[in-house]
Amino acid sequence: MDLILTESQFIKLLKEEKQEELHQVFNESKKFTKNLIKDVKNQYGIDFKFALTWGSVIGGFVGPISRYMEGKYTNLSQSEINLICFGIILTFFFDNKEKLKEVLEIIKEKKIVTFFDRALMKAFDLKDAFLNFLSSLNLTFSKVSNMMAYTFLVPIVPLLLELPDLSEEQISLIATGVGHYMGSLFSSKIVSEVIQKMIERFKS
Repeated sequence: MDLILTESQFIKLLKEEKQEELHQVFNESKKFTKNLIKDVKNQYGIDFKFALTWGSVIGGFVGPISRYMEGKYTNLSQSEINLICFGIILTFFFDNKEKLKEVLEIIKEKKIVTFFDRALMKAFDLKDAFLNFLSSLNLTFSKVSNMMAYTFLVPIVPLLLELPDLSEEQISLIATGVGHYMGSLFSSKIVSEVIQKMIERFKS
């Protein structure tokens, strides 16, 4: 016997499926940040637990840079890549010049300044591309500091691109789900607006 789903049942299943995928992406971002900070502390004695509060945001932005370094520069150790990424975290997300200076001194001592500069260029490219994209959506926020906070969305762009042609109600459900997930750090209403406009852009 064929199983026939009603519209509401289909939307519920779709929401649950995508919510699980989104949940996994955000958890991976948090895990990446946690492991990076732990490794930097163990290897170089630098502690910065405050960054863990923004695990998904940091992981969403720096994760792709780390993977780029791992694939491009196989002569670097994972700890060296983590140190470079930690320097990028301090550059883009935290106004802590003393901590950044400390990290840059270690990078200089280890003679990996060139690799840091290359990673930093990639980070600026990613930042510019993402912020330009957000700006094109005509959202309700404009400050770069606010917009950078939404880099947690970077890893879910491929997922959003894979979505089928959805109704406005389905888009709204997925957007609201993401907003609720990140609600402890951001306004779920604004997150929902961002996701909804991103999906609509990808559909056009």
